[in-house]
Amino acid sequence: MIEETAVILECEGEYAQVQTERSSACGSCASRSACETASLKEEAERSPDAVLQALNPIAAKPGERVVIGFEEAALTKASMAFYAVPLASFILFALIGQWLAASESAAALGGVFGLAVGLLWLRRFSTKVSQNEHYQAVVLRRVSESTVSLECSINPDIR
Repeated sequence: MIEETAVILECEGEYAQVQTERSSACGSCASRSACETASLKEEAERSPDAVLQALNPIAAKPGERVVIGFEEAALTKASMAFYAVPLASFILFALIGQWLAASESAAALGGVFGLAVGLLWLRRFSTKVSQNEHYQAVVLRRVSESTVSLECSINPDIR
């Protein structure tokens, strides 16, 4: 299960609107100035955090920090559907257009038509899976606000 920290914005029935908190280890990395990933992360931090709907079986209240979870298999299937289906549909229809008319314009029109078909399928798929609890984020637990106190004592005998 993939876990992410979030804040509950509002509750509605068995669901909660949550805002995820971006986190990264880039801030403490020694290679940060030369890293392309760090610059991409800085760009992403300028955009607002994601707000999404999650099942709330623990009845967390607005303002609470929680851990939400996503099933890895469901996330992989949804990612493949969102990326692979429109692309495969585009390529398939472009090849069919090329084969039927043997011209580049037919291939281009076929590709555009295929992309439209793939996107329409994707819209239907996303509507269907939005009703499926297997594809929903779930509030797993509250984040404890405990603090850790570290005390150092110096032993004068040790030098």
